[in-house]
Amino acid sequence: MSSIGSATAGAWFLLPSFFSIAASAGTDAPAVLTCPNAAVSIVAQASVDNNEICYGAEDAIAFFERLSIAPTHPLVVEIVHRLPDVVGETAVGCYLEEEQSILVLDYTEFAKSKTWFDVPVDRSLYRSLVTHEVAHAISDCNMAIPEPSIQAKEYLAYVAMFVTMDRNLRERIMNRNPVEAFDRESKINTTIYLCDPMRFAVRAYRHYLNKGNGDAFLFKVLSGQALAN
Repeated sequence: MSSIGSATAGAWFLLPSFFSIAASAGTDAPAVLTCPNAAVSIVAQASVDNNEICYGAEDAIAFFERLSIAPTHPLVVEIVHRLPDVVGETAVGCYLEEEQSILVLDYTEFAKSKTWFDVPVDRSLYRSLVTHEVAHAISDCNMAIPEPSIQAKEYLAYVAMFVTMDRNLRERIMNRNPVEAFDRESKINTTIYLCDPMRFAVRAYRHYLNKGNGDAFLFKVLSGQALAN
């Protein structure tokens, strides 16, 4: 189980800025929308702004696609008012590995956090939240070892999120979180992640940017050669 607290690759069909996928009147069944240009479906009980959700999912797909890594099962993003009790109280999204379920709070609930990464919540941040959780779903099914570490899974998802994030938003987050990159692999560990996921995320991204790391390190993580324990 994983949980948390840009330019989009590929062409997109134009969608209404607020497309209702609410369930049909008189029923409680959730409605399902398939995103254009992505093997992604959205499930929601109420109307949602599907644009940022679809774009965020496509960002994650595009990030891994350039590494010749693809989802191994259909991706379904479920928009919920509340996350399962098994995740932390401050979580705003999660990926449940056994169920292969991607759960994200609806935007109204997400906005109650006021800030994320110490910047005001907006729809660009929401898009990146979706990217993070979809990245978990894609990387989880492409790991070479059966039980990857928490830090391995979070490293991959956070790097995917920051690489695909809107540049201005990413710069604001980096400026608001002036922490240094991890300087060695042993420091990228579960304890640091659990103590402060946001700082872990920024330090992981800066580690990825350092010379000698980049995509080569991502492949080492996916293969189990790095961050295995």
